[in-house]
Amino acid sequence: MREEVIADLEWVIEYWEDLVESRIPGTRRPWRQPTLSAAAREARDAQARVERFERTALSLGESPAPVDVEILTTALSLLVAADDLAAEIAPTVMCPTLPPPGPGDLDARPYLRLVAGNLTEEFSEHVGETARWMVDQVARALCLVYDGQTLDVECPWCSEIGVWRVRELPGGLVAIVCHGVCEPPAREVGTWWGGQPVWPIADWERLSKHVQAADEKRAHEAKEQRRMAS
Repeated sequence: MREEVIADLEWVIEYWEDLVESRIPGTRRPWRQPTLSAAAREARDAQARVERFERTALSLGESPAPVDVEILTTALSLLVAADDLAAEIAPTVMCPTLPPPGPGDLDARPYLRLVAGNLTEEFSEHVGETARWMVDQVARALCLVYDGQTLDVECPWCSEIGVWRVRELPGGLVAIVCHGVCEPPAREVGTWWGGQPVWPIADWERLSKHVQAADEKRAHEAKEQRRMAS
């Protein structure tokens, strides 16, 4: 288990810089869902209203640009958790305790490296739960795909919402699987799994275009209905 926990911590370290940078609206992320959930829309709207933060022990202080509040909150939560873990681990392995984060400090990597580099099997189970939570938080914030993730989109073919899931299929194939009652045209399906349509990662760009086209079609039809009713 120790190796798995260390791998999770190192994964968070690897993506930490991307997480911090993504607090600035417009930062490119590895994968974005084609549509925004209600929570994401709320966070996006909040960006336009937020111009500064009061300086606290863990805040960034004044910011010259709008900041994604949800991303910033996630980063701060992870930083606090990383500091707590490092403070627990350091005395058990007789290594110096790192000072807590200061004003404007938004870097959890030193604390995570201390934990990963000194993790014992005894503490693996305790740290493992937090490490998995960290991975989940970073993956959600950056819209990174992970096995079991549900995409908050409407399928262009079965018109159901929330039926697309990212799955790691046999052979290590990462793909989107539609779990609705869905029968898209054969030419639009990458493959099938368990009777459900599957789109491997190589098809995701094309798939997102189908989602966008379907959204635009629905918006046009709604506009026409309003025009006819007026």
